[in-house]
Amino acid sequence: MKTEDQAWNQLREEGASLLTPGFADRVLKAAREEEPPVVVSHFAMCLATAALCLAAVVFFRVASSGEDASAVAGWNEVAAQATDLDQGL
Repeated sequence: MKTEDQAWNQLREEGASLLTPGFADRVLKAAREEEPPVVVSHFAMCLATAALCLAAVVFFRVASSGEDASAVAGWNEVAAQATDLDQGL
């Protein structure tokens, strides 16, 4: 047997030793007993997520518009000074 196969077998054995007996049966039983998800709660979660995303977009848009206005004002000042220099020469 290759060393890689031996390593995988050892990992499987160690993993299996960590599981309690009947683990797979308990997982399957719990999965079968679980009720189907309620559509309304999923829809509400989708709406809440969409609202948070929209709020984040609006917040960042408003925050960046102040920076844009400041940058435009700075460039307008540079352009005005350049125009004054051109007229002065």
